[in-house]
Amino acid sequence: MKNTKFALFTVLILSFVITISALLGGCNKTPSDSDDDKNQGENTVIYTDSYLFENGSSEYKIILPENASEAEKYAAQELNGIFRNSTGYSLQTVESGETSGKFISIGNTEAFKSIGVNLKDNDMGRGGFVLKTIGDNLYINSDTQSGKINGVYSFAEKNLGYMYYASDEIKYTSFDRVRLIKFDTVVKPSFDGRNTHSYYTVSNPQNASRLKANSVFNSWSESFGEASIWSSLHDMSNVFQLLYVKDYYHEHKDWFYVSPTYADKSAEFKSMSDSDFYVIAQKYSQICYTKGYYDDTDGGMFDTYCNNLIEYIKSEPDAELFMLGMGDNDLVCNCETCKRDIDKYKVSGITMRFTNKVARRVNEWLKNESGTPDRKIYFVIFAYITAMEPPVIYVDRQVQPIDESVVADSNVCVRIAPLVNSNFYWGLDDKEHNTYMSNSIDGWKQITSNFTIWDYRVYYHYLFVPYPIWNVAKYNLELYKSMNVIDVYHQGYAETPTPFGKLDDYVRSRLLFDLNEDVNEITDDFIDNYYKDASEYIHEYWDMLKYHYEMYIVPAGYSGSVYTDILVKKFWPLETLIKIKDIFDNAYKAIENLPDERKAVVKQRVDFESRFYRYALLELYSDRFTKNELSVMIDEFKTANAVEPISRYAVREMTEDKIEEWETLIR
Repeated sequence: MKNTKFALFTVLILSFVITISALLGGCNKTPSDSDDDKNQGENTVIYTDSYLFENGSSEYKIILPENASEAEKYAAQELNGIFRNSTGYSLQTVESGETSGKFISIGNTEAFKSIGVNLKDNDMGRGGFVLKTIGDNLYINSDTQSGKINGVYSFAEKNLGYMYYASDEIKYTSFDRVRLIKFDTVVKPSFDGRNTHSYYTVSNPQNASRLKANSVFNSWSESFGEASIWSSLHDMSNVFQLLYVKDYYHEHKDWFYVSPTYADKSAEFKSMSDSDFYVIAQKYSQICYTKGYYDDTDGGMFDTYCNNLIEYIKSEPDAELFMLGMGDNDLVCNCETCKRDIDKYKVSGITMRFTNKVARRVNEWLKNESGTPDRKIYFVIFAYITAMEPPVIYVDRQVQPIDESVVADSNVCVRIAPLVNSNFYWGLDDKEHNTYMSNSIDGWKQITSNFTIWDYRVYYHYLFVPYPIWNVAKYNLELYKSMNVIDVYHQGYAETPTPFGKLDDYVRSRLLFDLNEDVNEITDDFIDNYYKDASEYIHEYWDMLKYHYEMYIVPAGYSGSVYTDILVKKFWPLETLIKIKDIFDNAYKAIENLPDERKAVVKQRVDFESRFYRYALLELYSDRFTKNELSVMIDEFKTANAVEPISRYAVREMTEDKIEEWETLIR
């Protein structure tokens, strides 16, 4: 199993948290010492005659603009940390207009201004950057703060052999000397919004930043640059923020549909805490879109809604995407006007008509009153649950909008969230396996050319089971790119780690930044570097999972839903789980004789991925084992799950309760 690659990477020098490795099998010779400075094909690398590091020292310094931003200072700090870990030498950082000597310029320094590169002439998107070598000097700059940081990381990857895999696995290449590459490139990320939402990125925003991702669900330091293109209106904003049901329902019942069970208790709403009220707004409330559409009175629903939205826009001057989002449920208003208009336009149609009207009103404010008439803003609605079916009809087998009123205005955007009626094993536009979603996407493309995506990558009821992330991660991203998707939100699970979660974050983040990357190569690279001496067996396990899904689970009736009953005997026969156990037994044997410190790190990572088969054996086949055997298996599961535990076996179910349930079997 990839033995040559495995041998290459076993030379990595491991510390408990961070590894420092030699790029070429432990050799300290820089690639540029070769007589041939060129690689083949598109990856041609040309080196300058200038050494970034030689003879234990460097002539280079890092220069920043005067009054450097927090992100520019952080970019310099990150670059110096990488350089120090690769060479043992720290570069001086100068925050001034100084341009003498050899330097690496970060940001809009006087030196950068002098080379005649106009950032506005280059389309870098959100988080892109310029890398340019002139003479002995390197210039890293961007029109976004995050772009300057991303530029540092990309320079370090290409010139210093650096690679960031996860918060506990960073590869530094050790050099005796290294020459500066001749850069002349502008990099634009494949997607502006790159959110790999998981336990590892929500709880650790620095991790997300180092993956060149961005986020909106956590506290994001300005040191990391721009967090996201989303405003704080990014989810169920209609019922929580723009027209918070708790605040408005008592006086304006006709603005909402609230499930009758809770509508009868409306007098109690204002006295409830926000946390207690959350579920009522989330699961049992929607706004009345037709009331908003037809109501033009001052102080009425439409007027109040727009004024509240304008306040958010004023307070968030850097945000581009403002979500006008529905409650997270399948309810729709049942007033006579809504029933009439839904019959003609569908739920998605009344949503779009209302949103177009809101956009026109707010656009007028932007143009005439905001003071920033050229500001780029998108008003976003969900294609989700009841609003997933687009407002289209078929005429002579051709799909077209119901009428012009449901065609999105130029800055109205649709956020497709394919939670239901979707098989995530196949591409979302797969006509055979995802007929509903494929037709839905085709229809929405007739309504708008602006999209964002909210997709899913976890089994919510079975958090110990590996999700088949290998099959369509890149395929769907290529689909999203073809649809002009602005932002991609890959929803994992934020409350606990999940199997191969760090691998999934790494692969998706790299693809979101550069869709030209080879998904198999970056997957293999992660496994080699993260699982180290056990990587041969993690490769074997990974390949077995892919084969098992394709040959057994999918033919056995797998739905591909995030809610599918995946942990059942027909999908996971005892002999399959025993084969997985054998793979892990071999992995443990492979690390038996490692030095203690290295062994502890690799064992923890092997333990983590072993949790699935341990859990599945106990959950599905406890009747096949004696009480003594079960006692040992439970103890081994608890040991394997002790470090960075998977604390929940389902979204609202705690693993400690499951362990207690198993232990009743041996009493």
